[in-house]
Amino acid sequence: MYKEENKNIARKSVLKAAIEALTLCRKDSTLAPKDYIRKVKAFYRKDESDPRAFIVDELSEETIIRWEEFYDSVIQDRTARSIKVAYLSGPNPENDLTEMTDMGLLPENIWAFESDAKIYNEAVISALSSKFPFIKLIKANVGDFFEVSPQKFDLIYLDFCGPLPSKKAGQKTLKAITSILKYHALSPLGVMITNVSLPSKEQNANEHKNIVNLVASYLYPKSTLESNNPEWNCTDGAISEGYSLDEWHKKVECEIEDFYGQYITRLLVDLISVISPYDNFTSSHSLYKNMFKISNYNDLTKSVNDLFHFDSNGNGGDIIVDSGLFPILWTIASIDKKYNNKDKNYYQDIYCDDDFNDYAQSFLSQMSANGNAHDLIKNISNMHFLLNEGRTENNFYSDSLRNLNKINWYQKVYPFCDLFLFHQIKEVLFRQ
Repeated sequence: MYKEENKNIARKSVLKAAIEALTLCRKDSTLAPKDYIRKVKAFYRKDESDPRAFIVDELSEETIIRWEEFYDSVIQDRTARSIKVAYLSGPNPENDLTEMTDMGLLPENIWAFESDAKIYNEAVISALSSKFPFIKLIKANVGDFFEVSPQKFDLIYLDFCGPLPSKKAGQKTLKAITSILKYHALSPLGVMITNVSLPSKEQNANEHKNIVNLVASYLYPKSTLESNNPEWNCTDGAISEGYSLDEWHKKVECEIEDFYGQYITRLLVDLISVISPYDNFTSSHSLYKNMFKISNYNDLTKSVNDLFHFDSNGNGGDIIVDSGLFPILWTIASIDKKYNNKDKNYYQDIYCDDDFNDYAQSFLSQMSANGNAHDLIKNISNMHFLLNEGRTENNFYSDSLRNLNKINWYQKVYPFCDLFLFHQIKEVLFRQ
């Protein structure tokens, strides 16, 4: 049975919150509630001095009803008994299973995974002697299962033993998350719980050092960070606060427990919203060719590379100047030699620390759909450039995208908040 009381409390709390988010509070768990569009319309009609008070009438009742019906069709009502769960077993799978069934989940809707042969045997013996001898206990890495199974889960609970990422064979923590996203194993309105470790200097000085370097590189370009203020948990990022690269590294090293947690949160958000979608949208895909026509890849490569560095005339270097707009690409330039090119506007740890360089490459490769770090970098760098606006990206548009680009969208679409520009059209086409 569980022996760490604090871990027991945390486990119960997070599982309870996850199940409530999927059931009782399901309609509070979406980014936009069902009545969001009605509220927007009502908000602008309050103030007749605001020109948008007249524009908002263009938002018809028919359009609002269509949105609400679509919302209901996607969200639907769910009970705990219909929730499907995947979790990492360990030697005593019945422990987590007991917690979940006590909250109303059906044991038949729960899958447990264990890849280690010895621990799997222990888990089988433990499960057979428990009240759940019929448990779905699968001897496989959870990511490998998602690759071949059509199952979709409402809740995926990854209680890892290692850090994020881990280089250890059989414990590729980040790779498991990448597989979930690649194979769409999580339901559209689903919950993924992750629990990872942070080795201390005493436990593993080398791994601790690698994590500090990676966290510093990942968070430095972010325009905002967590303030740990319960009233407003947001503050300016490192660059806005005036930190140099060295100063920021020292701050992260001194406060690694806090920043490691922030790094995990931001990494998961980036993986789901940017990294995985961009990496999966490869140039060989027919949908890619519907949007873009790359007749000369050398031209595209040069345009992308110009984002990373200044030339002799001071042109380019958009990632350096506007790192808050390109935080993922800034981090890539700090941890990959090809894109860093010894440019001291980025961190240089990869040149003086071979072990960290290997760790950084493992980090990148575990995020890649095909396990290749440079394919990942190429895919997400190209997509950042092509989906952006104001450079030479229109040279690579397909004929249909060129025609769409000729439309004056800011005159066609009512601006409730800001001008509606073409990069938003590209995002809509890409995200649908």
